[in-house]
Amino acid sequence: MIRPAIFVGVLAALPSTTVAQGISFEGAATIGYNFNTISGLPGDDLTLNGASIDVDGDLRFSEHVSVGLGFGLASGELDTGGGTNLDVDLMSLAIEPVYNFGNGGYVGAYYRTGDLDIALLGPLSIGIDTNQYGIFGGYDFGQGHVEAFYGVSDLDNDSPGFDVDIVDYGLSASYDVMPALEVYGAVMRTEIGAGGSDFDVTGFSIGADYMVNDEFTLYGAVGRTTFVLGAPDDIHATGLTLGASYDLTAAASMPLLVSAEYSHTVVDGSGLFGFEPQVDRFALGLTIPIGNNASAVPLNSNTRAARGEYRSAIASVIQSF
Repeated sequence: MIRPAIFVGVLAALPSTTVAQGISFEGAATIGYNFNTISGLPGDDLTLNGASIDVDGDLRFSEHVSVGLGFGLASGELDTGGGTNLDVDLMSLAIEPVYNFGNGGYVGAYYRTGDLDIALLGPLSIGIDTNQYGIFGGYDFGQGHVEAFYGVSDLDNDSPGFDVDIVDYGLSASYDVMPALEVYGAVMRTEIGAGGSDFDVTGFSIGADYMVNDEFTLYGAVGRTTFVLGAPDDIHATGLTLGASYDLTAAASMPLLVSAEYSHTVVDGSGLFGFEPQVDRFALGLTIPIGNNASAVPLNSNTRAARGEYRSAIASVIQSF
């Protein structure tokens, strides 16, 4: 069971972001709670509510060498109606060594693993493990950046003989229009081969952060993901996210942000299923920035997909719940 109070105490007790002489860590940790309602399906509406913990940042060894680290743990309960509830747990880990050339250019490699478990009846459960690995490179020009990546994914579940080939690639970018306004976007494609059949998933999204003042920030994103199965059976998921965060550092005497956001997603599957599900998500977050240049963006935000952080069109969809 996730215990947010204990986790907050551990982070608050960190004496310094200096891990060792010449080595530092900069990032953030977010404790969140999400409320999801899935409507438009035959029968009763579904609800998926649960808590999450996310930690993300950079372990810096020198001006040129750093390692990005990410960890996420989410646990929720899916209410399917009729008194049937399913436990859903998702754990993820990311490691990204990076070399910075000093002129704005950088290259790196990434490895991400995810473990999704859905408990059914009694001891029965469904488990899906994912492994992503690849390379990326980009250029940071001060007011923004542009980055491209290419990699592959392995997908395993509990069924024997289950084999899927997955290739991921995409592009992300950001730009500071003014000191208080940042815009960013990403486009990515996942190509899947399974059982002699091929299909792909393409996603694109754009978002923005606006600092109203030193404490209050507004943010949002819009995006669309298409599962290409062959017209008219293609499935389109169109989403909108709006949120706000408030810096409580002055009142709490420690770096601390609270956030709240709402997302609405419409899944057009009428050509294949004959209906259009809708997902309404409300998320609360408590974020603790770590380090002098720590990020103040809540890590349970759906705008992370617009930043291209998941390096997979499918992973971006899974992480949005």
